[in-house]
Amino acid sequence: MNNPLLSEFIRRRNRNWIFLGLMYASYYMCRYNFPIANKTISEKFGFSREEMGWIIAATMWAYAFGQLINGLITDRIGGRKAILTGAAGTIILNILMGFGGYFNSLTYFMLIWGLNGYFQAFGAPSVVKTNANWFRVSERGTFTGIFGLMIQFGRWAIMILGGILIVKLSWEYLFFVPSIITFIFAVLAYLNVRDTPEECGFDCISSDKEECETDEKVNVLSVLKKVLTSKPLWIISFAYFCTGVVRHGVDQWYIRYLKEVHRISTDSFGYMLTAFGLPVAAVLGSFAAGIASDRLFGARRGPAAALMYLGQFIMLIIFALFSGELLSPILIVVMQFFINGPHSLLGGAAAMDFGGRKAAGFASGLIDCWQYIGAGLIAGVFMGRIIERFGYTAWIITLVIFAFLGFVSMLTLWNKKAQ
Repeated sequence: MNNPLLSEFIRRRNRNWIFLGLMYASYYMCRYNFPIANKTISEKFGFSREEMGWIIAATMWAYAFGQLINGLITDRIGGRKAILTGAAGTIILNILMGFGGYFNSLTYFMLIWGLNGYFQAFGAPSVVKTNANWFRVSERGTFTGIFGLMIQFGRWAIMILGGILIVKLSWEYLFFVPSIITFIFAVLAYLNVRDTPEECGFDCISSDKEECETDEKVNVLSVLKKVLTSKPLWIISFAYFCTGVVRHGVDQWYIRYLKEVHRISTDSFGYMLTAFGLPVAAVLGSFAAGIASDRLFGARRGPAAALMYLGQFIMLIIFALFSGELLSPILIVVMQFFINGPHSLLGGAAAMDFGGRKAAGFASGLIDCWQYIGAGLIAGVFMGRIIERFGYTAWIITLVIFAFLGFVSMLTLWNKKAQ
C-alpha cells in the first residue's frame, strides 16, 4: 500500500495539476481574446455596444447551459476526457471565429462564440472533478490559490500577446494563435493528466470509504440528489450569480472603457499596467482567500468569501468616485484581487467540499452555471444597453449593487463547513 504523503505521491500529484493547470490556462486564452477584439470588431462590422452585448450574452448563456450538462458528463467520464473534449471544441470554434470576416454577420459571431462558450464549460468541472480526487478538504482552499496562479498564466498571456497582435497584425490572429497554443497544451495534458491517484498506483486519499469506490459506480440520480438538496450549494450559487455580474461586467467592458473614456490603447503604458497587473492581483486574491479559509477560518469558505465581496464593494465605490488615465487602470487591477478571491474559492474549494469526490463535477457545474446566468442576464446585453444609453457611470453602479449582494449571501454561510 502506498502512503499518499510520500514524496512520490506529491511528485505525481504536482505533475498532474501542473499539466491540468496549463491546459485550463490555454482555455483562458481562447476566452479572454474576445474583450481585446471587442472594439475592433464593433467598428469593423458596424456593431453597436448593445449588439456586441448580444455576442457576449450568447457565450454566457451557452456556458451556463454547458456547466449543468457538462458537469454531469464530467462526473461520468472523468475530468481528463472532459477537459480534452472541451479543448477540441474551443480550438475549432476559435478558428471559425477568425473567419468571421467572410460572413460579416452578427448572427454568425453569436453562434460561433456561443458554441465556444459551451465547450469552454468543460473546463471548470473537469478541473474540480480531477482535483477533488487528488486533494483533501484541508488542502483545497490553499490549493485554489496555487491553481489560480496556473490558470492566470493564460489570461496574462492573451492580454500581452493579444494587445500586440491586434496592433501589429489584425483581429483574426487573436483567435488563430490561441488555438495553436491550446492544441499544444492538449497534447501535453493527454500524456500527463490522470483522473485519480489510484490510476497511478496510489491509495484513494478520502477518509470516506464510499467516496473511494470507483467512479464507474456513480450514477446521475445520486449526483443530482446530493447536489440539488444541498442548501449551502444553492447559497453559493447565488453568490456566484453576483460574481458573474461583477467579474464579467468588468472583464468584458473595462478595455473598451479605458479606450473610450481615457483614450488608452492596447499598446499604451496604461493598458500594459492592467495586462501585467490583473493576473498578479487575481492570483494574490486566490491565495489570500484560499489560505485564509483553510488557516484562519478552519476550512470554512464563507468568511473569506464574504470579506472579499466586501472588498469588491468598497473598491467599486472608490472607482466610481475617482478616475484618471493612470488611476483607473490601477483601481481595476486592485479590484481583481477581491473579484478573483471568491471566484476561485467558491468555484473550486467549495464545490469540492460540498459536492464530494463523486459529485464534484456537477457541483462545480451548478455553481459556475449561475455565474454565467448572471453574466448573461446582466454583463452582456443589459450592460451594453445601459452603457449605450446612460454611460459608464451606470455600468459601475450596477457592479456595486451585485458586489454588495454577494457579501450579504456569504454572511449566511459564515459558520458553515463541509463534513
